[in-house]
Amino acid sequence: MTRFLVAGLIAATLTVPALAQQDTRASAAAKFSREFKARDTNHDGVLTKAEVKAAIMRMGNGQKKIDDVHAGRLADLWFAKADANKDGKVTEAEAQALLSRTFDEYEAAKAAQRSQQPAGPVAGPKGR
Repeated sequence: MTRFLVAGLIAATLTVPALAQQDTRASAAAKFSREFKARDTNHDGVLTKAEVKAAIMRMGNGQKKIDDVHAGRLADLWFAKADANKDGKVTEAEAQALLSRTFDEYEAAKAAQRSQQPAGPVAGPKGR
């Protein structure tokens, strides 16, 4: 879950124009909804830390898997941000709100980065 949230979604918006970002946001929300339902293994409509940890442990590339301790830490970090009412479970609405905040933070950081760049090309010395 965090794999596409952190890497895929943010990387997908690196070069996307503002109008297309809305489409990216909508498609990310739809994909996230499917991922949420797939991770909700007991189909009770919420994610527990155990379900998130199990999903994280299935991540990894090739033979390198995420170990139990690190998966637990990642699940704790995700829960700290996603579980808005701190009831020990994350609803899809809470997870979607975190996804939306992630997009907002990324877009704000990109806007700040653009505002710090020079407006146009910097003129070099004459005659060169």
